Amino acid sequence: MRLSLSWKWVIASLLIESLMLTLMVIKNVNQLEINLSAQTNVRLDEQKILLKSALVAPLVQMDYATINAILNETKNILTIDYLAVVDNQNNCISTVGLKDCLKLPEKELNPFSKESLEDERFDTNIPITLFSESLGKIYLGLSTKFYVQAKKEMITRSIIIAIMELILSAILLITVSKWIIKNLVKLTHSADAIARGDYSQRINLGNSKETIELQESFNLMARNIEKSILDLKYLNQKEKELFEELKSQVKINHEQDILLKHQSRMVIIGEMLNNIAHQWRQPLSAITVQMSGLKLRKELDLIEDEEIENTADSVMKYANYLSNTIDDFRDYVKDYNSKKEYFNIETSLNKALDIVSVSLENNFITLNIEHSENELLVEGVINELTQVFINIHNNSKDILNENNIQEKLIEIKFLKENNKITITIQDNAGGVKEDIIHKIFDPYFTTKYNNQGTGIGLYMSAKIIHEHFLGQIIVKNENIEFNNKTYKGAKFFIILPL
Repeated sequence: MRLSLSWKWVIASLLIESLMLTLMVIKNVNQLEINLSAQTNVRLDEQKILLKSALVAPLVQMDYATINAILNETKNILTIDYLAVVDNQNNCISTVGLKDCLKLPEKELNPFSKESLEDERFDTNIPITLFSESLGKIYLGLSTKFYVQAKKEMITRSIIIAIMELILSAILLITVSKWIIKNLVKLTHSADAIARGDYSQRINLGNSKETIELQESFNLMARNIEKSILDLKYLNQKEKELFEELKSQVKINHEQDILLKHQSRMVIIGEMLNNIAHQWRQPLSAITVQMSGLKLRKELDLIEDEEIENTADSVMKYANYLSNTIDDFRDYVKDYNSKKEYFNIETSLNKALDIVSVSLENNFITLNIEHSENELLVEGVINELTQVFINIHNNSKDILNENNIQEKLIEIKFLKENNKITITIQDNAGGVKEDIIHKIFDPYFTTKYNNQGTGIGLYMSAKIIHEHFLGQIIVKNENIEFNNKTYKGAKFFIILPL
């Protein structure tokens, strides 16, 4: 059963008040104990003084009749349960209210300890001395029944007062809560009516300052909602009219859309042709050089069959590369998911080296590869990563020749860690100038002599790594050791996620 807000408020208030009353009763009981304890100790001190002064002479004179008379007179005090006197040898001289004088109670320290309250008696003893000489002791039992009775009466009165206070508080709280909640009920009914579509609802909550402010705020909200609904209906009508206009406009724009798609396709094809032209330049030059060399050696009658076979194989590789380049770039302009599969990165590198190895050898470039002990598998199109390796190798080869480096080096390393594979390719050509190093992946940016480059190779490499492999490619200038010498060179980092 769900409780209303008013009942929740009443119950919470009564619980808090009950807790406060309980704490008050506990505090009063504790204070009662403190006060009665102080009073008991005062009376006990008074009895000690009176008894000691009254019993000294009879004990010295061994006047047992006087001792008995003193004990009987003292026993008439209502708070005293028993009295017993013993000499300095612990021999019982006289007792009142105690059956067995041989086994006297032990002395207790607190009149309201657990033991004193359980047997309703506080046991103590008073030494009787004369000129520092012990004459004996008087054992005294004080009743604690008065405290227990006073405690019960206080708790009973407190409970009765608390119950009466809670009843009065509950009546007052229920009355106040009903008065407060009635306005919330009005507010709820009006809000429900607005939710059902009756936007003309308004409320009247009375004349108090708080309710007037709430009433004005609610009525203002209701007026704004009513105005917003009317505006929405108007906008909906205008939207329908606009939709009809758009339907007629769609037919007019259909042919323009087809034209735009055709123009967009032409842009992609034009970019592909530019890239193919850039990638074909070096293979065609290599084929021309090899065929010219073969022709010259034939004219000089220096040609051998093995050389013809090697040259033919190399030319066929370049020819296949030229053919595959078209397929590679055709795949590139398609959706990046086409032909994606898991492949080994070193397999892709080997395909690239099949193309560029002859060119590296002809330019006397040493290639060092540190192979990985782990299997380097990534998902993507293998020919695209091969294209990246070829572009970076060609770039390093060109800059090594341009800077006339005597001992040329390209070093490749693989590292697999933290769910990523890092491939580094570094040369010893002197590095990239710091003022342009941030531009080398820009389209059509080239550092080659007399603008012999197109600036597409590294741009396309970065585009492939970023978009098709979801990786990163960066370049830094770092030192590299080769043949006991330290060189500076550009170091490319290709970072691929697993």
